[in-house]
Amino acid sequence: MTKELKQLIDYNCKALENAEGTYREIYEIMFRLENEVMYETDDGYRIHKVGFKEAKEEIEKIAGALYARIGATHEYIALEMDNCPQWIIAFWAILRSGNKPYLVNLRHPIALSEGILETLKIRYILSMKKTSLPGEFIDYQDLAKEAGESKAPEDVFEDEIALSTSATSLKETICFYSGRRMTNQLLNTRAILNENKRISMFYHGAIKQLVFLPLYHVFGLIAVYFWFSFFGRTMVFMKDYSAESILNACKLHEVTHIFAVPLFWNTIEKEIRKTLKERGEKTEAKFEKGLKICTRLQNIFPYAGAKMAKKIMHEVTDELFGPSVQFCITGGSYLKDSTLAMFNGMGYPLFNGYGMSEIGITSVELAATPKLRNLNSIGRPFKGVEYRLDSEGVLEVKSASECDRRLIDGETLPMEEWFSTGDILKEENGRYYVLGRKGDAVIGESGENINPDGVEQAFDLHDVTAFSVLGIKRNETERLSMVICLPRETTEEGMQEIINRVYATNNTLPMSHQVQDFYFTYDAIMPETAIKVGRKYLLRGIGDGSITITPFGEFKLKPVSATERLDSKLADKVREIFAEALDKKPEEIGDDDHLLNDLGCDSLIYMGIMVKICNVFDIDVEGPVEEHYYTVREITTKLEEGGYTYEG
Repeated sequence: MTKELKQLIDYNCKALENAEGTYREIYEIMFRLENEVMYETDDGYRIHKVGFKEAKEEIEKIAGALYARIGATHEYIALEMDNCPQWIIAFWAILRSGNKPYLVNLRHPIALSEGILETLKIRYILSMKKTSLPGEFIDYQDLAKEAGESKAPEDVFEDEIALSTSATSLKETICFYSGRRMTNQLLNTRAILNENKRISMFYHGAIKQLVFLPLYHVFGLIAVYFWFSFFGRTMVFMKDYSAESILNACKLHEVTHIFAVPLFWNTIEKEIRKTLKERGEKTEAKFEKGLKICTRLQNIFPYAGAKMAKKIMHEVTDELFGPSVQFCITGGSYLKDSTLAMFNGMGYPLFNGYGMSEIGITSVELAATPKLRNLNSIGRPFKGVEYRLDSEGVLEVKSASECDRRLIDGETLPMEEWFSTGDILKEENGRYYVLGRKGDAVIGESGENINPDGVEQAFDLHDVTAFSVLGIKRNETERLSMVICLPRETTEEGMQEIINRVYATNNTLPMSHQVQDFYFTYDAIMPETAIKVGRKYLLRGIGDGSITITPFGEFKLKPVSATERLDSKLADKVREIFAEALDKKPEEIGDDDHLLNDLGCDSLIYMGIMVKICNVFDIDVEGPVEEHYYTVREITTKLEEGGYTYEG
């Protein structure tokens, strides 16, 4: 940390401590840093920089135009945008105009978002493009055109925002944060800065955060935006979410910080190991040996060792993020131990954190050495946060930085003094480890509570579409079970190999924790927009018949569809894009093969495919594609309907 940055942090924190704790004060402190770069974008080659001064001027203009149009209603306005600089401008402009932003979760089913807007009595939706949500559409571009000399009155500034949870249970859960609660979230960062200097390490004179996590989610809003912008650091916005754009942005902008969900890190590890396997046993052995050497080196010299590790592992790191990345955080779901060990070994320090929409970010593992980080702890609670475990091991949190209140299915619920997270944890030497969710626990034959997450982690099923370990009732008795979603191109030989591997792994587990029933399905066992399998979603699907599961011994493979193959240059190009992303030959991709259910595609790769299709056919799209298509036939048909052609 430089002397100037330390002085800035001290000044801003003291200013917050002496303030009343409002969004207006956060805004004024944050945007006084007129000479700092607030964000960067690029066209693939050239970088465009925008400072805090320029951004504030835009906020004031948009706020003035919004106030002139609807006034200070002191009601909620839906902010429906994916990550982009305009999201930041619109967020503050809504508050500055005397209104309150509700951050629309773009991953929610449309019916759920419609219900939330009705619950909050939202009349206006601010977006970059025409919305499908009910209400009066306010086009951001129109506000920008209307922006003139008019400003919102100086005494106007709202002091509350609302966001929703990931809604794996499909309940309407809305969390409200006042300026005071967000102020306390910001003050929690002092613990991180004091305990681990790596988070404030520069590269070529700058600290730059890759804006990958959605800003409408609590992790992205607090950890990516507020933690960094409040201290004058730079956000890097990508042109899209394809793997190519992510890696290019990291190198072009010299990104220093990457915060992402476990799916991101697990997917990269999977691809690295796949490439190593293709290059032969000698290459695999050389890589593993290099990881061990680099890990030992960093355990002795944590900071210099990470720099040296990137050089030692340069054949891999040069293809990934390059040398600039200094600090990475993950959280939100299970991260594989092997993934943690790989990134830490390569010199990309990866730290595991914990938080929820209701409580914000409450802890991060901050150990300087990989030896401790690789234990997969979520660290110790921040200074302003207290943890305790109830009699069943469920984590309860007490904090001044949690949300003020919640709305669950329309019912207002205040926050309890100790909020029960529903997560089962253990504590060792002051560090906390997530074991699983209370609602997912299965009662074994001996009466012991079995955590299915712990059992699931033992299985390495990289060649299936998705799988889950959970409790399923059989003859009125809940039994520990496994459901595997098979790709449709799976052969008899491939299926038997999966069965043999599953049984072999299961036999290595303690008798009390062995899976009792095994099922196959072709049906999707998770929503298309989900980043992990939700057991409640899966059980609901089994219960209502939308997901059909069959015991291993009774499962019959379905023959691949013999539908007449599409014959056009347009279809061939779509097939080629599929094949390239999935590392397959074009002839292996059937016209009706489903990307998720049949071809083993995860949501990150799917997003990259959609972005590539939009780029190839020059389709103007912002953020993720809202309409979902999963086969060569579906996408080709949609392109033909839109008048698109491909001549090659």
